Amino acid sequence: MSSKNLSGLFTAGRQCLKSSSLASRQFSVASQPKLQENQKPKTGILMLNMGGPTSTDKVGEYLHRIMTDRDMIQLPVQSRLGPWIAHRRTPEVQKKYAEIGGGSPILKWTNRQGELLCEKLDQLSPDTAPHKYYVGFRYADPLTDETLVKMEEDGIERAVLFSQYPQYSCATSGSSFIAIHKFYKNRKFPENTKWSVIDRWSTHPLLIKTFAERIKEELKEFPENIRKDVIILFSAHSLPLKAVNRGDPYPSEVGATVQLVMEELKFCNPYNLVWQSKVGPLPWLGPFTDEALKGYKEQGKNNFILVPIAFVNEHIETLHEMDIEYCHDLGKELKIEKIRRAKAPNDHPLFIEGLADIVLNHLKSNQRVSPKFLNRCPHCVNKNCGEAKSWFSQICKA
Repeated sequence: MSSKNLSGLFTAGRQCLKSSSLASRQFSVASQPKLQENQKPKTGILMLNMGGPTSTDKVGEYLHRIMTDRDMIQLPVQSRLGPWIAHRRTPEVQKKYAEIGGGSPILKWTNRQGELLCEKLDQLSPDTAPHKYYVGFRYADPLTDETLVKMEEDGIERAVLFSQYPQYSCATSGSSFIAIHKFYKNRKFPENTKWSVIDRWSTHPLLIKTFAERIKEELKEFPENIRKDVIILFSAHSLPLKAVNRGDPYPSEVGATVQLVMEELKFCNPYNLVWQSKVGPLPWLGPFTDEALKGYKEQGKNNFILVPIAFVNEHIETLHEMDIEYCHDLGKELKIEKIRRAKAPNDHPLFIEGLADIVLNHLKSNQRVSPKFLNRCPHCVNKNCGEAKSWFSQICKA
């Protein structure tokens, strides 16, 4: 191997391990912002996401919740097969979390984003202040059900259900909204609170600019003479083809984000959209990220930037799958000259401005739920989905 290739490999390894080392410290849970004494929040913003286990001993219950949620994944005899798969995979997944510091940093980043979001909203929209963010995770603490109770206890006047998935999928955003509907099936709904939904925001200009800036940061790390030839691989969590054919909007919304990011970058580099995190033997949407890297290497390509285009904060898919498995391990195996990974939006100032702009415009709008959200996929067979959308159309009436 040439000294140039060796140098590139060591650079790639250092960069990828540096990313994972940021997670090597045990992340503490950031506290909720404190309102002034006796001051009640007026507007609550529920930040919805999948979540992640904060320690390795929580991995089992996290996987169990995922594998038994039919709105997320459909398995035959799910009540038995789901727990079995979760139990079987727990040691392997625990090892991965141990390698990124012992737990997921997604709660840490969501808290940080929520704090900065509410600070901006208090300045920009005093009429709806004080604002308070709440975290509602689907499969890890704090669980959405527990957070909804806290919102009721706080007696907020306005509740904004804000999906933290920019691109909508029935398996992610959809599952979170269905969970809220199920919670209130056998519980009195807080009728004194005005509810509304932000279900997707894949083309927001400041989200686009954030991704573009993250890519520019990484392009600067490549020698100027090869910079324009670096292939930008936008990587998103894949989806079973069965869901795609049912009409799930996720692939097209991810594609829209990619197109606008490249427009912002003036199509400065070759690029492609690839997919990661396939689970099980059934057909999933491709091409897969690792296979794309292998294919490009066979074509003689040697310089890459991976972009987590569907993730707004660092977690297991960025810190382990992308940094360790792809950048470091696969990069070394394929003898790739240089491969880097763009950071997730995290607390980038443009991203925080974007979150604030999305919520502010939503609060000013008379539209409390979008027609797109209320419309089911053309081949939807999920009874829970139909019931949930009908319920949201009622509680979000203007």
